[in-house]
Amino acid sequence: MKRFRILTTALLLSVCAVLPAQENEEQEYDYTFNPHFFIQGNIGGQYTLGEIPFFDLTYFNAQLGFGYEFTPSVALRLSVNGWKSFGGIDENFTPDGNRYSWSWNYVSPSLDLMFDLTNMIGGFNPERKLSAGLLAGIGANFVFSNKEAEDAKQDLIAAYNTTVDISGDVMEYVENRRTLYWPFRFGGFVDYHINDKWAVGLEMQANTLSDQYNSKKTWNTDWYFNGLIGVKYCFGPTHSKTPKEKMIPASQAPECPEVEPEIIKEIVEKPVEVEKTTIYEEIYYDINKDEVSRAEMYKVRRIVEFMKANPDAKIEVSSHADAATGTAEYNQKISERRANNVVKLLKDNGIDESRITYSAHGSSENMYKGEDMNLNRVSICTVK
Repeated sequence: MKRFRILTTALLLSVCAVLPAQENEEQEYDYTFNPHFFIQGNIGGQYTLGEIPFFDLTYFNAQLGFGYEFTPSVALRLSVNGWKSFGGIDENFTPDGNRYSWSWNYVSPSLDLMFDLTNMIGGFNPERKLSAGLLAGIGANFVFSNKEAEDAKQDLIAAYNTTVDISGDVMEYVENRRTLYWPFRFGGFVDYHINDKWAVGLEMQANTLSDQYNSKKTWNTDWYFNGLIGVKYCFGPTHSKTPKEKMIPASQAPECPEVEPEIIKEIVEKPVEVEKTTIYEEIYYDINKDEVSRAEMYKVRRIVEFMKANPDAKIEVSSHADAATGTAEYNQKISERRANNVVKLLKDNGIDESRITYSAHGSSENMYKGEDMNLNRVSICTVK
């Protein structure tokens, strides 16, 4: 438990240290988290708690996991961990002064609940490179190949120079040992995100289970600890982003020059000429959405106000979908729905249909690549 308290404290300190270092720059985009599946592969080492030297109780360890991230902070993972565990008796507790050790193989599936503390405390930010969190889970542990423990017990019987079974001593559980145990695990993890798909990480686990696990009777629970490094891959788009509206602070706004009042001697009435200009708006969509979101609706209102102020102005709506998701046929249909929905909003707000032209291009004319592919989910509105 002391080791785990140290681990937990270290993780919390790392979260506090990581957040300020990564939040200095103002984000240029608004991010939306997309729930998604992931797969993990890990390899490392295991230490089975005991009284013989540390390296006599350690061995390689491997783990494969498959999970689902429900929110930026909570995920559920099914993992399978296993290889080999060790037990032993120190020479100070044997009649012949010899140290006895043995090993056995095991496979342990587990269901883990994972909490990303970095997102929980600092908010979701896919541009953040480091994240840290805690995990807790329950599982099963299937034990097999326990012959070394049986041989060690026979050697101890011979060392006592008796044919009497010493089943009442520390080796009592060798013959009565079960092949199935129910461990409880808890631990922590730190991940470095290479991009939105790939991450490498470190995971530490503490597992506790029945006193019979190491074949020794010690009247308390047995423990083993895993230290693992691995790779994580996320399926599908993990998030979407839209550019933020850039606001100019009042302190940076240009100052208006002072103008001396001028006395108007004669008033001549002239018609006010409204200078006609061109406006350009890009309306962005979340994945698989064709309705204009509340966050983007102000762009439609801006277009309507401009067209009402300029009765001769006409609008061209060009809608698109991103090629990273969906088939070409589906992308064509969703871009058509996006264009139709923008046209309907304009008509509902008093813009005559004769002033509107529109087109849908599916995913055939993507302008953005790589991490910016989601910016291709857009309706481009040009008014002139």
